Amino acid sequence: MHRPLRLAHCSDIHLDSDYYGGDWNRDRSNRDRAIFDALLDAICAGQPDLMLIAGDLFDHNRATVATVEWACERLAALPFPVVMIPGNHDCLAENAVYHRHDFAAAGLHMLLDPGGQTLTLRELAVAVWGRGLVDHHPGHRPLADSPARPDPDLWYLGLAHGVHVPPAGESRNSSPIHAHEIENADFDYLALGHIHCARDVSAGTTSAWYSGAPHPVLGEPGSFLRVDLVPGAPVGVTVCRVLPSR
Repeated sequence: MHRPLRLAHCSDIHLDSDYYGGDWNRDRSNRDRAIFDALLDAICAGQPDLMLIAGDLFDHNRATVATVEWACERLAALPFPVVMIPGNHDCLAENAVYHRHDFAAAGLHMLLDPGGQTLTLRELAVAVWGRGLVDHHPGHRPLADSPARPDPDLWYLGLAHGVHVPPAGESRNSSPIHAHEIENADFDYLALGHIHCARDVSAGTTSAWYSGAPHPVLGEPGSFLRVDLVPGAPVGVTVCRVLPSR
C-alpha cells in the first residue's frame, strides 16, 4: 500500500554559467549561487520527502572545484534525499564533472548508467529510474525502452533530460522525448529537464512535466514543481516560483 509522497522537481540550474574567470563572470557565478540558495530555501519550505534534479545542475563540465564542493555541501545538508541525472550541459563526456568528483560521498544519488538504472529507496517506498546522458545528439533517446514498474508496492518515478516531441510529430533535435514514449512508460510521475519553463506534457496515464529553470525567463520568475502523490488520487502538481532575495 503506497503512502503519500511529496516531491520537489527541479532542473536546469546551470551553476557556473559561462564561467571563464574575471570579475564579470565571478559576479555571474555568485548570482547563480544566490538563485540556487533561493531555490533550496523555497523547496525546503514545502517539506518534500524527495528532491529530483532532472539534469544540468552545472552549466558545463568546466565547473570549478569550489562550485562543485559548495553545491555538494548545500545538497548534502538537505533533510531529504536527492536523486540526480546529468543533462546536456553537464553530460558524461570524458572530462565530466561527475567523473572527477565523488557525489555519492556527499550523500547524493546519481543515476549515471547510459543504459539506464533504477534506484530503490525503501524508506520512502519509491523506485526512481533514469539514464546517464553521454552525448547530446538526435540518436540519444532519453526515455526509450524505459523498464516496467519493478515493484507494485513502490511509487515509480522517472527522470529524463531532452526535448518533448508531440504526438505524430517529428524532430531533428538532440535527445528527443516522444509523446508515445511518455504514454507507454509505467511511471507514476516523470520529471523532465531541458526546457526552461514549466510545462505539462503528460500522455495517457503518465503524468510528465518540465519543471522550468530556477532563474528568470523572459521576465518571469524561475520555477520548480511541488508534486504530491496520493494513493487513489490524481497527481497534484504545483508550479512554485523562485524569488531570489535582492
